[in-house]
Amino acid sequence: MMDKIKTRGQYFTPKTVAEFMVNLGNKDITAKVLEPCAGKGIFLDVLWKTGFRNVMAYEIDTLLTNKSPIKVEYRDFLSTDIREKFDVIIGNPPYVRWKNIPAEVHEKLRNVSYWQDKINGLSDLLYAFIYLCIDKLKENGELIFITPIFWTQTLHAGKLRQYMCEKGDLEVLITFNEMRIFKEVSTSALIFKYVKKKTEKPIKIVHVWSKDKLTKKTLDKVTELLQRLEICEDYIKEDYFEAYLHPQFRNGKPLKPISPNIFTLLTTIEDTCREFSPKIIVEIDNKPLNLPLSKLLEREDLEDLGIYKNKKTCKQVRFAGKPYYVVLERFEPELTSFFEKDLTEIEGKLENETERYVRLGDIAEIGNGMVSGLDKAFQVPNPDKFTEKEKEKFIFAIKAFSLEQYYFKNTTPYIFVNEVENEEDLKREYPNIYLHLLKFREKLENRYNYDRDIPWWHWVFPRNQKLMENNHEKIFTPCKERIDTKGYARFVYVNGPYYATQDVTVIVKKPYFKEDIKYLLAILNSNVIFTWIKYKGLTRGGVVEFSERPLSRIPIRLIDWGNPLEADIHERIVRLVEKNLQNRQTELCKGNIEKYIRNLYGLTT
Repeated sequence: MMDKIKTRGQYFTPKTVAEFMVNLGNKDITAKVLEPCAGKGIFLDVLWKTGFRNVMAYEIDTLLTNKSPIKVEYRDFLSTDIREKFDVIIGNPPYVRWKNIPAEVHEKLRNVSYWQDKINGLSDLLYAFIYLCIDKLKENGELIFITPIFWTQTLHAGKLRQYMCEKGDLEVLITFNEMRIFKEVSTSALIFKYVKKKTEKPIKIVHVWSKDKLTKKTLDKVTELLQRLEICEDYIKEDYFEAYLHPQFRNGKPLKPISPNIFTLLTTIEDTCREFSPKIIVEIDNKPLNLPLSKLLEREDLEDLGIYKNKKTCKQVRFAGKPYYVVLERFEPELTSFFEKDLTEIEGKLENETERYVRLGDIAEIGNGMVSGLDKAFQVPNPDKFTEKEKEKFIFAIKAFSLEQYYFKNTTPYIFVNEVENEEDLKREYPNIYLHLLKFREKLENRYNYDRDIPWWHWVFPRNQKLMENNHEKIFTPCKERIDTKGYARFVYVNGPYYATQDVTVIVKKPYFKEDIKYLLAILNSNVIFTWIKYKGLTRGGVVEFSERPLSRIPIRLIDWGNPLEADIHERIVRLVEKNLQNRQTELCKGNIEKYIRNLYGLTT
């Protein structure tokens, strides 16, 4: 059973969920319907009882018994004729990671031309099902699926989301937090209804903020909320239900719906960081250009504006060691972002079309921690067993479990002998280190080595080692943080020759900016930024990812140094942070720090 879950992604849908999903459709019973992954026929049985007779179904697993009156064709849906067209496609597609996809399916996805620009080694089997289902829909056809939530937010599913945006619109999106839906697995699930037609009508969003078992009563309430959104209401909040209308998503952006009140808050946070943008100098064609930092756009910004790689409208520049683009002339954007103004309605056309808010990635270098490949081998449980010369080969890492807000509790010593290239030299010069590592030799030799020939006593990927060695002052944060239960994130001040391993991400402020790193630390630990992270960070099942790219998007409010009041607020925040650090406290000065930061971000009430 577990093998089928792993390689075929079989999680069977409860009948009440299938009934709810069938009722989401707007087609009459004469519609041509497809169930691409029929399983035991749960959806088919509901469709039959509802009156649908023109139904086609596929299932790859011949050992599953069809419990419906509708015939199932036992074959791989991904090999079916793309020319087949349907009014409705409904079901529960398989969720299988690339590494677990069966070899014969791998082969097809690699070699069949249809999949060449759609699927790669980061794709889930689910992506292939969504792609093919969209292409099998008739114009104005409906796709109704229940899936995990991960594909709506991960970076490598961006191309799939872009494809969906181009071909049609979402009509309904229902998220179930971590409600227990399937017997076989606990996951954050969603149900969506997608229509293959561009209408630009708002999406009906329903969130069920509960971890209880999903029941018919819950689904009946969701149906009621959808009806109320359809008729007259824009926003509803009752018990653990939240429902509202949301604009269509754009450009393959993560499908993270935001309620109107939160949208206003996040817009204020970002707009303030756009407004307080310092002037910088960059060179274009060997000529200096003075402009606000907010005018330096990244690739993602250009994609939002529909002008990426258009050499007539933008030039690449570098600032503080990072590449950006500068837009040189006015243009009509192909699409506008939900989080920007509707630029097409601005009198005189575009005013601020090429501005964006100042981000953490502008003012800091961000790097993932070093990878040993086998932590147990390199950790030092008893340093006294080593000579003083050998102890010089220790590095001290700060692990995620040791991080509190603002400060860390302790360090973990590791062996690091990557500069030793010869095994005989290691054995002769550092005999105790050699004997310690020798116990793990077989496992060390079998580590994933990033396709490089690495000596077995080396760390496999000491990424960002120099960033940490060359900067004593830095900020550490766990690379993954469960924020739904904590209610806060942990950003920690580190001052010394300390390292981050793969469970920790390091942030180093660039010297160009006058702001103190402790001011930056206060911002990152604030409730203001926690709120932004909660709604716009890269999250999955209540866990937020703090790798380089999602961290780099955090809006940072820089100081207007020409304003003595702001300069004074900066110093006050720094002193309060220093007090927290001195007393190894997180709550001591939290209220005052929060008050100052809210004021800077324009959140005065």
